[in-house]
Amino acid sequence: MERIKGDKAENIENAIAAYTAALTVTTREALPQYWATTQNNLANAYMERIKGDKAENIENAIAAYTAALTVTTREALPQYWATTQNNLANAYMERIKGDKAENIEKAIAASTAALIVYTPSAFPQQWALKQNNLANAYRERIKGDRAENIENAIAHSSQSLELSLKLSFAERF
Repeated sequence: MERIKGDKAENIENAIAAYTAALTVTTREALPQYWATTQNNLANAYMERIKGDKAENIENAIAAYTAALTVTTREALPQYWATTQNNLANAYMERIKGDKAENIEKAIAASTAALIVYTPSAFPQQWALKQNNLANAYRERIKGDRAENIENAIAHSSQSLELSLKLSFAERF
């Protein structure tokens, strides 16, 4: 999918075709970890897809991320699980179909789940990025008290900024 040459839309279509073909051989039963990785890659391709119906592409991505999470558990593969949770959160934030308020709630839940693994001490950069994602989700949140949602957005954004500044300062010296 990261191919530089050729038409980007066509490259993505080729990636989708290749991942789909791989899933006929790399089955959940025979090679569960490879199957989950292929599902995640397929989902990423659908999220980047230029051709086709955008809403349907996002639905396909959500289905593939969800499928990957049936194998990729927090206990067995914590980082991969957290990454897939984050990807799923991003897909729900972009989702066109379904109830917008519910989609945002699902995005918040998936982002919060990713933070179980992405802690500030173990994965500071990832943690800061996920805090920023949560800030965006709370800013857009429809359910709950609007003022409380904005306060949550500010808190998550502030935490992200604070750690990002510390990391940036540490890199300089």
